[in-house]
Amino acid sequence: MKIHTIDLKFMGVDRSIAAFVVEGPTGIALIECGPHSTIQALEQGITATNYQLKDIKHVFLSHIHFDHAGAAWVFAQHGATIYVHPAGLPHLAAPEKLYNSAKMIYGDAMENLWGKMEPIDQQYLYAPQHEEIIEAVGLSFTALYTPGHAVHHIAWEVKPLTNH
Repeated sequence: MKIHTIDLKFMGVDRSIAAFVVEGPTGIALIECGPHSTIQALEQGITATNYQLKDIKHVFLSHIHFDHAGAAWVFAQHGATIYVHPAGLPHLAAPEKLYNSAKMIYGDAMENLWGKMEPIDQQYLYAPQHEEIIEAVGLSFTALYTPGHAVHHIAWEVKPLTNH
């Protein structure tokens, strides 16, 4: 297993938002994806790992805030499964309320800061239970509900698969 940290250079600032490409024996997964406004930096970072954006079929989100999940819809459009807390799932399927709520805070800066947020078809969304283990790219991803920063927060424990 190898983890590549991708600096998304949010608003031109180094080390303010990151995503993580997790390379397993059978491919790559993504932990976090950042906002849509940073999709170009994310795509460049993925390419630097010798993969392409379309190669990512598993996106593991800690929570649904724009800086962590705003670009998830792009990966779903390429067929990726988006793993998200059950309380966050409806907001990714129908992001209008989330987007409009944030727009009340950020106003005219909303698009520049966060970019677009498109609905994700339910077939690409999966809400794991607490301590559920997802096997992907030859690795084990365990969902650990960790409310605090957000009630819909998941920490992901990533380990090599053990022999059964």
